Amino acid sequence: MIDDDYKAAEKIARENFRKIASQLPRSLAIREEGIFKTLKLSVESPLGQLEQLYTLMDDLYSFFSQYTPCRKGCCYCCYIEVSVSSLEAEYIERKTGIKRVLNSGIREIRGTPCPFLDNGTCSIYQYRPFVCRRHNALFDNPRWCNLDLYDRYKFTQVRFSEVEKSYQLILVTSGSSLMDIRQLFQRRSHLGECRE
Repeated sequence: MIDDDYKAAEKIARENFRKIASQLPRSLAIREEGIFKTLKLSVESPLGQLEQLYTLMDDLYSFFSQYTPCRKGCCYCCYIEVSVSSLEAEYIERKTGIKRVLNSGIREIRGTPCPFLDNGTCSIYQYRPFVCRRHNALFDNPRWCNLDLYDRYKFTQVRFSEVEKSYQLILVTSGSSLMDIRQLFQRRSHLGECRE
């Protein structure tokens, strides 16, 4: 039964992907197509480039929020791996005043809440990392985000090639390395429940 449910949910995800691809405003598509070249020629600092990329991502991903069950309070994704570059960690520090504390001894990442999860909500949402910004479900029911199902079933996702290339460019240019966010920041708030 659950496999049939998965097939139906994946069909919805593929349909939503097609709608997004066909309805994306031309102005957004042009900005996305040009972001890599813009950043490659930019004299901005890596942090400034990261902010430019985040601004574009916010515009792109807010366009297709109508096709996703992701809503405030649904925080299943805050229990999976959250890779963050050292540059993004610096960005979070500067924007929030929260300092990094290297926590390399952490053993369990998957299933452990993100250190910024507060009562089922991201406490740094405006400054969240790249992987959080691009992580959006296209199926119609957040039940598939549950960790027990997340690992077993894969769904169609939206990826913008120039956004992906731009992020990699910024990482290389800044010399950033990747770690899980739990290894760089300590838990500061209470857990709370995820709501569907």
